[in-house]
Amino acid sequence: MANDYQYVVKVHYADAVQERIEKTLLAMELAGMIDIPNGTTKNLPLIQMRSTWDYTKYTAQTITDVDTSNDQIVINTTPMVNFAMDDLDEDDNYINIKPEVIADASYAIKKRIDGDFFAQVLNAKWKYDSNGFGVNAGTLSAITLTTWSSQNISATFGNAKAGLTNTGVNADKLALVVDSFTSVSLATLWLEAGYNIADVSYTRGFQWMFGGMSTYDASTLYSSTSLATATLPTAWDIFYIQGVTFTFVADGTAAAAWDISLTWNAAAVTDIIVTALNGTWTPWVSTYVEVSSDDRARLEWITATDATTSVTIINKWGAMLATSDMTTAANDFTDQVINTVVMEKGAIKMALRPNVSVKSAREPLKLVTNYFIYARYGLKTTTRGAEKMCVIPLVSKAAEA
Repeated sequence: MANDYQYVVKVHYADAVQERIEKTLLAMELAGMIDIPNGTTKNLPLIQMRSTWDYTKYTAQTITDVDTSNDQIVINTTPMVNFAMDDLDEDDNYINIKPEVIADASYAIKKRIDGDFFAQVLNAKWKYDSNGFGVNAGTLSAITLTTWSSQNISATFGNAKAGLTNTGVNADKLALVVDSFTSVSLATLWLEAGYNIADVSYTRGFQWMFGGMSTYDASTLYSSTSLATATLPTAWDIFYIQGVTFTFVADGTAAAAWDISLTWNAAAVTDIIVTALNGTWTPWVSTYVEVSSDDRARLEWITATDATTSVTIINKWGAMLATSDMTTAANDFTDQVINTVVMEKGAIKMALRPNVSVKSAREPLKLVTNYFIYARYGLKTTTRGAEKMCVIPLVSKAAEA
């Protein structure tokens, strides 16, 4: 009889994944944590802002109503990692296999939560773009950071901070969140010594102080770009995204990994590009060829949308890293934009179940147990929280010539 380790394994996995997430989840460092011990929904009521009135001696005041409204946070997201384990493998390889599976599960769930968290930045009430500080409405005009004599880094992040503090945000609670590429630009300008920062903050992305703000490095900021497709590509044209290579081939000849078939017109090919990036439709010789699970995992948080003569692409896992090699010069990527943020800590609310869950299900007639590792959480940018954030769109890669 094979040993039954499933309940011991469940406890080990749950504890280990929970510990890794708590130490590395940047969302926990920046979010206002909301406790929902029962159910999945919690109301977050607020009182509407009041204006002041002048009082004249012996003159009756007009009593005004107190108006309230309500935000609501819901635990509605369940990222999951699963795997199967044969009892014989547990007997033979338990010690060697467990750490790698734990690490993979922890990292996958962490990136999922952080990616969803930073997508909330687009709900900020304020923006600082090439048109200056203002209300975040309409299309943002991304800023290209420059260094040395023409540097605009201190002005960009400093003015975003100034705009927030001018609206009443607590400067002592402000945090700046950038991606790793922007961190390099900050490092070429200046660094400030940071004091009284808990050790766990370093594991959650804390880098240094910049412009009087705690500065964090995140690999899961929201980014976007567009691939022009008004002209039908040529066979053997190539584009790359997140390290995955797509190759255009003659109509009906898609056979190798990530081939995209050139159908009768540009609009039809645009549709196929969208489905290839999103992993929809059924791959075949006249659409596209699917490949490894590794490549599909790299594209997990890529979402493509058909814009008729172009493909709009967003990414919740940082800079897009997209390039192309096209015969037609116009078939290029536009500016690749990443959304950094200055925010008061706690502006985005998060409800996270206190324990990672591990469930198991035994397969019939086999010595195999399927394990399901998952977390439960919900995110909400409240009305007041939106007023305490400023999104700063930066050009992470200039448009292709």
